[in-house]
This record gives sequence, structure tokens and C-alpha cells, in this order.
Amino acid sequence: MVTALILVGFALFGLGATTAHLTRQAEADFPPAGRIIAAAGLQQHVIEGGRNEDGRPTLVMIHGAYGAAQDFAVSLMPLVEDRFHAVAVDRPGHGYSERGDASTPHHQARALHAALEELGIRRPILLGFSYGGAVALSYALQYPGDTAALVLINPATHPWRSLPAMPFGLTDAPLLGPAVKYTLVTPLGHLLKDAGTERVFRPGGVPPAFEQAPLALSLRPDSYAANAEDIRELDGFLRRQAQLYPSLRLPVEIVVDEEDPSVSPVIHGRRLAREIPGATLTVTLGGGHPLHFSRPAVVLQVIDRAALRAGFNPR
Repeated sequence: MVTALILVGFALFGLGATTAHLTRQAEADFPPAGRIIAAAGLQQHVIEGGRNEDGRPTLVMIHGAYGAAQDFAVSLMPLVEDRFHAVAVDRPGHGYSERGDASTPHHQARALHAALEELGIRRPILLGFSYGGAVALSYALQYPGDTAALVLINPATHPWRSLPAMPFGLTDAPLLGPAVKYTLVTPLGHLLKDAGTERVFRPGGVPPAFEQAPLALSLRPDSYAANAEDIRELDGFLRRQAQLYPSLRLPVEIVVDEEDPSVSPVIHGRRLAREIPGATLTVTLGGGHPLHFSRPAVVLQVIDRAALRAGFNPR
């Protein structure tokens, strides 16, 4: 028994050391690409591209689960900054933004609004990918007069579970949670990340640009725990938010992939397009989940259409 405990102790120590090393390596490989601002009582990491000038629309990009603002810095931002003031913000607890108590899209939208106010940005076009779609919708519902348009890429919009989520996940379970969080999840995440990446892009392949995405940042212990909490709370939150969608009165562009392996277009995007008056639905095939990497030309067309519908001329 004593021998077994000693072996377990050594294993945990080794996993803890590996976790610390992988965390340091992730932050060395993907340091902050923007600046840190104080807003909503949080330190928030903001990346900007293009010129912020009168008459030029601001496009604010909101990342999904296991993502960060730098996802857009290596995908869409270089493609739009010639005609948009492009902004990407790490959601609370992700990338280099503090978590605070922002565990739902409602609170994350409020944090984003405070960050944009701090930057002097009014009436942006919001682009939300996956979980970020729920945040963009919450923003528009809370600040309808300060939202020009929505662009939603394979968004999470409606409840999908038949049973309630577990009250806690591995990373915040009593006693066991901290041990798992700081020893197991990061090394295991690195072992599985390539297979996970291939899965979210199915049935297509992984685009070369995704090699520059900071996936390793989301595998750090605190970021992983934030992702777990986000996803665990999301279904219940969407049960309440979904009832409000018909009240939206602004240009809404929705892009879904018919074969999205992560977020069902039938449960989410297609249904949303029926519920929001005037919403436009664009459907791709074979692009998988992160369409801003796999189908950037389609996404760019939709962004430009949203800008025109909102009264801007992005050209």
C-alpha cells in the first residue's frame, strides 16, 4: 500500500511538472499579440488591425471554445483590415484575459461591451464563432442600439441536451478537481489535440493556417477549466436566451456548414435563421466547424454583406 502511494505521488509530481512545462511553452510560443486593457473589473487582451477612423466600420470577432483572439489574428484579420477596423478580444478566462465570474455569454457580452467602450468603439459589427455566437447574440439583445449587425459562424444558439449538465466537471470536482486540473488535463490535451483538430474540420482536411492558431493556450489548466465551465453552463443559458431571438431587429448573417461535426446546423443555425426576422442563411459543405479557417472567402462575402446591410460601405 505504501509503495503504491509513493508511485502515485511520483506520477502526480511528474504530471505536474509536465503541465508546468507545457504551460510555459504555450505562452512562449504564443505570447500576447495585442495589448491588455482594464474593463469591467478585468484585465482583457485586445488585438486590433486596420485603421480606426470615422466612416470605417469596426468588426469585432469573438472566438469559440478552446480558442483565443489570436485565432482571428492568423485567419480573418489580415483579410479584412484593409477596409475594416478589426478587433478581437480574448473572452474572460481565455487567452490572456482574466476570468472573473464571467461564466455565461451574458456576462461575457457585458465584459466585451465594457472593453469596446474603453476603446471608444460604438455600433460594431459583431462576428461570433461557435460559442462566440451565443456571446454575440447576448450582446445584441443587451445593447440593441449599439450593435450594427451580426455575423454568426456555426453558432451555438439553442439548447441541445436532453438531460441537465453535470453539476461539476473533473476540473472543479471536490478534492479530485485540483489534482486533475494541474496534473492530467494539459498533458492529455496535448496528446489528443491533433486528433481533436482533425475531427472539428471533418470531412475536410486541416488548413495550413491553423498551424498558427494558439490551441496550446486553451490547454493550460485555468483555460481548460474555463472552457469546461463555459460549455457546462451553456445549454441552460441558451434555454433562456433562445426565447428572445424573435425580438432582434438588425441585420443578421448566419453561416453554417451542412456537415459541421461540432455544432448541429439543424438545432442551431438553421433554426435561428427562421426565428430572427430578416436573417440570411448561407450554407457551405465540407468545411467543418471553423469556417473562418476553411472557408474564408465565403465568410468574407458574408461580412461585406452584413456591413452593407448595416449602412456601411467597406470598400
